Amino acid sequence: MLYAHPMQTESQTESSYYRHERPELVACVEIALNNCVLDVGCGAGHVAALIKREGRAATVWGIELIESAADEARQNSALDEVRCGDLEQIVDTLPEAYFSHLICGDVLEHLVEPWHTLASLRTRLRPGGKVICSLPNVRNLSFLSMLIFRQSFQYREHGVMDRTHLRWFCRKDALAMFEGAGFVNIQIGAVRPKRTLSYRFSRMIFRDWLTKGFLITAETPD
Repeated sequence: MLYAHPMQTESQTESSYYRHERPELVACVEIALNNCVLDVGCGAGHVAALIKREGRAATVWGIELIESAADEARQNSALDEVRCGDLEQIVDTLPEAYFSHLICGDVLEHLVEPWHTLASLRTRLRPGGKVICSLPNVRNLSFLSMLIFRQSFQYREHGVMDRTHLRWFCRKDALAMFEGAGFVNIQIGAVRPKRTLSYRFSRMIFRDWLTKGFLITAETPD
């Protein structure tokens, strides 16, 4: 369910990159049949399928940049509408105050203007609507150790150093972006935190240094 940048190839489209269910994001959508969810970077529609399977929404729309992935998504009955194209160009065509939830999994870091786009997406949510976002955290030990010991800013095919990332965020940057976009009740935690006692103890000491990605939820004002 990752939002691909134009640099990505069609061969990547055929990989599992577009077929993640992202249960940690879906779990943030409260179960209610009147929910209407917008999945930004919907890939082949596997997140939408999980939402419908768990009864978390009656309606799910998707936005996908890569045409072949969008074509596959249109064949997925879990998606009620699929729009193909660049989110930054599509966002202003979406209905205002229409969606109860917005899922934005690993998307904002691929955008030229994530701050403006997030503010525009907020107006597409109903009053009291909820955005659910995952975002890489550049302030983590694995990234910093690479800079210190390898002395290189090495791009990769996935992760924090994905070669298609245009923006990088720490906790304060993410908080400022959501506040600037007009959201309230902003909560920032770790994506898929480990459950081991050693990890929990280490996080008490190192905090975000061990966090490779944030799970962010925020709401629109009532």
